[in-house]
Amino acid sequence: MKTTQLKVLDENEIQQIHQGTLTVLEKTGIYVNEEEARKILKEHGAKVDDSKKRVWIPPSLLEDGIKKAPREFTIHARDPKLTLKIDCEKIYFEPMIGRLNILDASTWKRRRTTLKDLENLMKIANAMPNFNLLHSGAMMPHIEGVPDPIAHVYGYFTAIKNAQKVVKGTGRGTSKAQDCIRMAAVLAGGMDKLKKETWLFTTCNTISPLQLDKPQVEGIIEYARANQAVDVTAEVQSGATSPVTFAGSLIVQNCEVLTGILISQLTKAGAPVFYGTCGGVMDMRLADIALGGVESGLINIASAQLAHHYHIPCRGTAATTESKALDMQAGYEKAVTLLMAAMGGANTIFYPGVMDHALTISLESYVIDNEICGMVNRALKGITVDQAHLAVDIIDKVGPMGHFLGQKHTMQFLKDEHYFPTISDRRIREEWEKDGSKELKEVAKERVQQILKEHVPLEVEPDKLKQLSQIIKEVEKREGVSCPP
Repeated sequence: MKTTQLKVLDENEIQQIHQGTLTVLEKTGIYVNEEEARKILKEHGAKVDDSKKRVWIPPSLLEDGIKKAPREFTIHARDPKLTLKIDCEKIYFEPMIGRLNILDASTWKRRRTTLKDLENLMKIANAMPNFNLLHSGAMMPHIEGVPDPIAHVYGYFTAIKNAQKVVKGTGRGTSKAQDCIRMAAVLAGGMDKLKKETWLFTTCNTISPLQLDKPQVEGIIEYARANQAVDVTAEVQSGATSPVTFAGSLIVQNCEVLTGILISQLTKAGAPVFYGTCGGVMDMRLADIALGGVESGLINIASAQLAHHYHIPCRGTAATTESKALDMQAGYEKAVTLLMAAMGGANTIFYPGVMDHALTISLESYVIDNEICGMVNRALKGITVDQAHLAVDIIDKVGPMGHFLGQKHTMQFLKDEHYFPTISDRRIREEWEKDGSKELKEVAKERVQQILKEHVPLEVEPDKLKQLSQIIKEVEKREGVSCPP
């Protein structure tokens, strides 16, 4: 049977959180710092105080609105074979592509991330078989050497040139969202086709507690109008920006995420959305979020249960670590949170590749995290029990004191039953020492160098590259800045 989904809430507890959410949104309300969104909510029956930018949402409006969200949708990739169907059953992994810092494997120290780094990050992520959706430089607030007002278009352009998988755009503000939507339309074959097919997805974050900020809400509205996907994600910090109790934190998260989804569906019914979480606890000793903690795993599982209760796909967050090195702490924090999120049913799992409080990205961590994702995928498949897999006749044939190495049955089922790691070392110590006693980060470093030398992404058609370059020139003119050669 397929591995049973982990659960931390029963149906009664889910209902209690839902009812608590309805009470808070109707009684306490939520801060929505975007005029058009408040207007949309007011037109559909919400109570709005524009002077305070406060909105109170009646239960019927929320419940009716989130029912409009689709249970499944498709996000297209440049390579049609890598197009993804999103629903509440499938599980995909989305590595973090760009952070302010990158771990430089020549020194194992961090430095600022450049456009060339972004190119390499995309190539490695594109080559990793267990990574499905790709975050991109479009989401980076800063790329070293690129003026911030145009970093999103250079980031997206670099991403799609170096990867043919599903690639993320930005939704942080109306103009930036529209820029990425225009560029995605080039890939889709025109804006009319884009509005019929989803080619782009983004993250719009809320601000806990109970705030939706202007640039993020503008992104929700623009992506909904264009029929592009949004994961509305809350980053509650239990004990700081949400109650110290997990049940209370889930109510705060639920209020924020469902309000964002409601705005999306009132803008365009059926617009593709994810219910997103990036929740964790604040380590009270250090006054900083601990996304690598086991508590994040619990929040991921509960969030998947809530999302699926509303029949909405869930975006989770895992594989991050507070470690500053690719060491044992990084390994166990990444593995535990990834396995919990996946077994809890999060449908897209974000953050493989990050470390250092999610402030630093690592090419070598991509290779390591891809290995963990492969192991997780195998765990999710579970154990098949049927006549062929029970192998009673093979056991009888081999009998006592025999072995199964030469049996056709072994070769028939080997690759499906066993997961074969690509960088984990299972040799005896003597063989490992003879080969240089390489630690995992050094093996990953060699693999990165090999991929950068050998991997060739699918080329973007020349006419589309020309159209994309023209959009970049128009954005540069609008912003009054350009990128040095």
